[in-house]
Amino acid sequence: MKKKKKNIILPKITKFKKLQKGHLNAIKRKKKTTQLYYGIYGLKVLQANRLNSTQLEAARRQISRSLRKYEFLWIRVIPDIPVTKKPNEIRMGKGKGAVDYWVGKVKAGQTIFELTCMLPKKAQTLLLSAAKKLAVPCAIILHQEKII
Repeated sequence: MKKKKKNIILPKITKFKKLQKGHLNAIKRKKKTTQLYYGIYGLKVLQANRLNSTQLEAARRQISRSLRKYEFLWIRVIPDIPVTKKPNEIRMGKGKGAVDYWVGKVKAGQTIFELTCMLPKKAQTLLLSAAKKLAVPCAIILHQEKII
């Protein structure tokens, strides 16, 4: 018997079981694009898109594998929109399907991950490897005031 993989990045409580996905063109560009709140290094999204919970989990694992005790990672996106899917070969009607996966909407210029307490070279390699796991073009940003 196969064990099902558990996604860690999911909302704990939701008001409704099933929601509508909404449109991406309703998402406007963030005004403060290069602002980091917690860390010194960050990964910024360049296009508005929906990020799957499995994509975010894969990127988080890629970063957290090589973190040490004193190095910190902050995740700024939570996949909180359930996407439903009906089973194959089911006739039309009969209500909405079951929840298949979770999605988080990101705006263009939004920060996804933030890192601190590490060397710039290591942070750059970690964020580049995490950006490869996501289906969105990303850029690495730096907080100018917090550099020691």
